[in-house]
Amino acid sequence: MRLTDQQLRTLAEDAFTVLNWARRLGFNREQQIAELARTFEVSLGYREPTPPTGATS
Repeated sequence: MRLTDQQLRTLAEDAFTVLNWARRLGFNREQQIAELARTFEVSLGYREPTPPTGATS
């Protein structure tokens, strides 16, 4: 599957947002990568959205 220019831009914007969010929460590199992978999977339709690993109720 080849992504369109718009899909690539959307993924880049999502990555920017997620990484900034994860850094503000003090996530380490591995946690940041895990959240980014989760975001890409949701954006591309591979999984349903779930609360992030660092979320508290």
